[in-house]
Amino acid sequence: MDKNVYMDQQKRKDLNLRLGNLILAIFLATVPTAITYGTLSIHGLNICRSLGSKVNPSYKIKEACDEAAWDTTKSYIILIGFFITLPTWMWFYLSMKKKEFRDK
Repeated sequence: MDKNVYMDQQKRKDLNLRLGNLILAIFLATVPTAITYGTLSIHGLNICRSLGSKVNPSYKIKEACDEAAWDTTKSYIILIGFFITLPTWMWFYLSMKKKEFRDK
């Protein structure tokens, strides 16, 4: 077999492995991402509740704080997902690569 054909097949197989593992990692990272998002949301709302109990008049401050807490948490959802997905993907990819070398 021609060396270039073998290299092209190997690159294609590696690309398929990376993409497949990325899709799997994204799917598996949804639960930890949702848990982290929920935890940060609850934390922000707890801070607002605590602030509302210390300041008079508390209604306006708590309302503005709740809105700011939700907006801040929403702005981090992509970053949270990325930092949870990336190590998962690398773990899958490196595990499969190690298995591939072992099987040769």
